[in-house]
Amino acid sequence: MFDVVLPLKALPQAKSRLAKVLTDVQRRDLVLAMAQDVVAVLLAWRDCRTLTIIQGAGWPLKLPVAANLQVIREDSCGGRDLNEILAAGINQLNGERYAVVFGDLPGLRITDLQAFSGAFSRGQTVICCDSQNLGTNALAFQADDVPAFRFGGNSCSDYARYIPRERRVAVASPGLSFDVDTSAALYALLWGNKAAMPVGPETQKWLRKARSSGVLWQENAKFEVQQRGISR
Repeated sequence: MFDVVLPLKALPQAKSRLAKVLTDVQRRDLVLAMAQDVVAVLLAWRDCRTLTIIQGAGWPLKLPVAANLQVIREDSCGGRDLNEILAAGINQLNGERYAVVFGDLPGLRITDLQAFSGAFSRGQTVICCDSQNLGTNALAFQADDVPAFRFGGNSCSDYARYIPRERRVAVASPGLSFDVDTSAALYALLWGNKAAMPVGPETQKWLRKARSSGVLWQENAKFEVQQRGISR
């Protein structure tokens, strides 16, 4: 079983790259919807012993009530960036196996997490890269072998470079690989090659509303080309 850590950036600053295509309210509601769905799936995962949310400012109290769920304020961890905050937050915990999972995975399902935990038996560190093999959407590791966190633009290759091959396993699963971090990814989810992806109920509500108001519909031709780069 894993002690799962879910970092949630301060809500007003979350997904700033989508600010050009969404209003502040649309962007906030999308981030909140995806996070609520990810939390629900993580709590339903039988290998989740505890779930710790490291939470930035601005999040409303809309999380499920669960005995194994706790929230740590980001500013209580110290650190200047995500990697330092994560390291400090995990240092407050007392687990044997940890998993870091991010909250912008609209298609996350139990089957994805089962593949993730199954891979852990084949190596000491499990890495799940995004669909472009650039960022990292999930990471699992032993408490006595915590990697130096390198989350950022090219973290997938960084983890592969600094963690020896015999100690790491890469896993690719649709719900863990696809994140909504760019306009092209959002278009793919709304209108493109990810539009049929099963998503959580809160995200589905947001998508219905966004589709009815025509979000990104006018960008059809532009993103039909770009979405090839985010296909799995």
